[in-house]
Amino acid sequence: MSRTDEHPTPVEERPRRPDASMDLLNNLRETALEPSYAAAVAERGSQRSRGVVLLPALVVVGLLFGVALGNQWRAAPALQQERADLITRITTTETRIDELRAQVVDLNREVRDLGLSSGALTAAEQELSQNLGVRLGSERVTGPGVRVTLDDGADAGVQGSQVVDTDLRMVTNSLWASGAEAIAINGRRLSVRTAIRNAGDAVTVDYRSLTRPYVVEAIGDAGALEDAFRTSEGGLWVEGLAQHYGVVWSIGRVNELSLLADPGLGVEQARRAR
Repeated sequence: MSRTDEHPTPVEERPRRPDASMDLLNNLRETALEPSYAAAVAERGSQRSRGVVLLPALVVVGLLFGVALGNQWRAAPALQQERADLITRITTTETRIDELRAQVVDLNREVRDLGLSSGALTAAEQELSQNLGVRLGSERVTGPGVRVTLDDGADAGVQGSQVVDTDLRMVTNSLWASGAEAIAINGRRLSVRTAIRNAGDAVTVDYRSLTRPYVVEAIGDAGALEDAFRTSEGGLWVEGLAQHYGVVWSIGRVNELSLLADPGLGVEQARRAR
């Protein structure tokens, strides 16, 4: 064995860093912030970039909305004028219909008078025809009776404070049951074919819209009608509406009422019985 084998060459060591003993402090300084903080900073930066992109889009949407709103404002006067013209046409047509209905009533009366004057009917038959016409609504009726008035409650926001078709049907049915001979609502005579219905927010009688207050007139024994109605189902119904929902109602006796006939009850087809 040679001397070189007996004494191997020593391995040269790397020089030690002067701050090697400070490795722990350096690590704490370099990683002082949580990794999630860096992620949050990156996310905030991406949100800023998205905001920069969304801002022009919002401006465009706002401009479009403004243009549409401006067009609507410019078109509003024209729409209001069209609505006013339509209301005028409807009012004119309804007035003309009322005039024609009145003519129908007069013509029906003339036809009836001609039939009575011809002697074709006996006195008993004439009386029966008269009474039947009163009950059916085809004859004009005058006489004493009662007037029931209903109106919406003062607070329109309270559900149930508005008078609806059900309320008017309750009143009229109770008046019939109390002995009324003829009934009209706001001048519209009730007949065997009259319907009382709601149409949107309006109450219709015989398919004609009525305006509040609703005035129900009934011909009959005024005293008996008033007393019987107050204790009837309809009277208790409207009294409950007044107490719970603020509906306004009243009933009073009238010395003389005049209810027109319903012209819709004219004869459409007739044939001689065999």
